[in-house]
Amino acid sequence: MNWTKTANILSNVIYFIGVLIVLCLGGTCLFGSNEAVNPDSMLLMTWRENAFIWLAFGSIPMLLACIAVYKFNAIKNCVHKKLNFALIFLPGFICSACAVFVIGVICAGMVNSMFNFW
Repeated sequence: MNWTKTANILSNVIYFIGVLIVLCLGGTCLFGSNEAVNPDSMLLMTWRENAFIWLAFGSIPMLLACIAVYKFNAIKNCVHKKLNFALIFLPGFICSACAVFVIGVICAGMVNSMFNFW
């Protein structure tokens, strides 16, 4: 079996698993429960917040899987390049948006704590 064929199949399988995870976590983010995941913990997190955080953590692996699928399936040579690009990278963009939001909240909290401290 050819190396590129193996890489193509492997990247497609990893991408498909990542898309399923993004769909499940996205559904939990939008329609999940507002009850605490672990009510005995010090910082209470709901199922929605927990799914959002996991989407943010999965942004780098999902973007790498999107890049691999784009490269090994030769999407640049297709007729509908832009549409295929947008559809392939949509789960990666969703995860990246969550990660950017989390980073922004952390940075805003740090700036707020600096100015409240002085």
